[in-house]
Amino acid sequence: MHYLDESHILLFLVQILVLLGCARTLSIICGFFKIPAIAGDILAGILLGPTILGRISPSFQLWLFPIDQIQAIMLETVSWLGVFFLLLSSGFHVNIGHTLRSGRTALLIGLIGVLFPIAIGYPIFSTLDPIYWGDKANEFSFALFLSVAASITALSVVARSLGDLNVNKTPQASLALSACAINDIFGWLLFTLVMSLVASHAVSTFDLATTFLSVLGFIFLSISLGGKLLNFALKLVKATSLSQPAAAQTLVISVGLLCGAITQWLGIHAILGFFIAGTIIGSTKGISDNLRNSVSDTLHAIFVPLFFATLGLHIDFLIGLELWPTLIFCVVAIFGKFIGAWLGAILGRLSSQESILLGFIFIPGGAMEIVVATLALELELIGQTMFVAIVFAALISSILAAPLIGIQLRRLGIDKSIKELDSKDIA
Repeated sequence: MHYLDESHILLFLVQILVLLGCARTLSIICGFFKIPAIAGDILAGILLGPTILGRISPSFQLWLFPIDQIQAIMLETVSWLGVFFLLLSSGFHVNIGHTLRSGRTALLIGLIGVLFPIAIGYPIFSTLDPIYWGDKANEFSFALFLSVAASITALSVVARSLGDLNVNKTPQASLALSACAINDIFGWLLFTLVMSLVASHAVSTFDLATTFLSVLGFIFLSISLGGKLLNFALKLVKATSLSQPAAAQTLVISVGLLCGAITQWLGIHAILGFFIAGTIIGSTKGISDNLRNSVSDTLHAIFVPLFFATLGLHIDFLIGLELWPTLIFCVVAIFGKFIGAWLGAILGRLSSQESILLGFIFIPGGAMEIVVATLALELELIGQTMFVAIVFAALISSILAAPLIGIQLRRLGIDKSIKELDSKDIA
C-alpha cells in the first residue's frame, strides 16, 4: 500500500505555491493587455511544464513535478476540484426563470447555436487523419466529440464581456444571456451523454435511453423544485449559530457536491451536476449576488487557476501544435457558433444587425472548450494535437469576442444610448 509521507506533503505545498503564484502573476500581465486571465493560467503551466522548463532544465522540472503516482494523484485531485467548481460558478450566470420567460427567440438561438456547429463539424472532423485520434477513439466517437465540443459557448466570458461594455442590462444582452444559458444547458447535456456513451463502450439502447430520461427527470426536478428547496435550506442555515456568510457559502458548495454526485450516480459525468447546481443557485432569489460573487471569487482565486495551470504540465505544446487541425477546429468552432446563433436570431425575427450581434456574442469558447478538451484527453478520444488545437481556439475566440461585440454595438447605436442614459443619471 502507498501512504503519504512528509516529502509528499512538502513537495505538494511547493507545487501549489509555484503554480498559483505563477498563474496569478501571468494573469495580471494578461489583463494589462486586455487578454483573458485564463491565458495567464494556461501559460503558467506551459512555462513550468515540458514545453519550456522541461527544455531549459529537465532535471529541475522532473524534481518539481516528478513522475510519481502519489504526487500526481494529489495534484490531479485539486485539478478536478477546479473543473467541478468552474462548472458550478459558470452556472451562476444562468437564471432559469428569466430564461424560460425569454421566449421563442432565445430558444431558437440557443438550440440552433448548438446544433449547427455539430451538423457542419461532424462531417469535417470525420475527414481528419486517424493520427489525431486518441487511443480509444474511432471515427464516430472522435468526430462526434469534437463537433459537440465546438458547439459550446462560454457563458461566463459572454457575461463578463457584456458587463465590461456596460450593456449587460439592455434587452439585447438579456436575450443573449438567456440564449447562451439554453445553449450551455443543452450543449453540456449532449456532451455528457456522449462521454457516457463512449466511456461505457458497450451499452444497450435501453440503458442509454434510461440514463437519458433519468437525467432529464433530474434536470426537470432541479429547475422546478431546486430553488424552493435551496431557499428552505438557506433559512435553516441562517437560523443556526454558525457564522455568516461562511455557512451560506458552505451550503452553496454542498449543493454542487450533491448534484455532482447524483449525476455521476445516474451514469452521467459529475460536471453536468455541478453546472445544474450552479443554475439552481443562480436562479434562487434567496441567494444574493454578494454571496454568489464571494463564492465565485474564492473558487476563481484558488481552484480554477490551478486546474488551468496543471494542463500544461502534461502536454508539450511545441510538439502538439500543428497548423492544419488547429485551423480547422478554429474555423468550425468560431464560424459554426456565429452562423448558428445568427441563423437562430433571423428565424426569431430579429433584425440583420441584431442577428450579427448575437452571432458575435456566441463566439467565445473560453474555459468551457478547454474543459471539454481535457475530458476528451482523459478518455483518450483525442491526442495532444487536437487538445492543443482546442485550447488555441478557446483562447482566440475569447480574445476576439469583446472587440467584435463592441464594434457591432456601435453599429446598432446601443453604446451611444447607454452613455446618454449614464450622463442623465449623473446629472
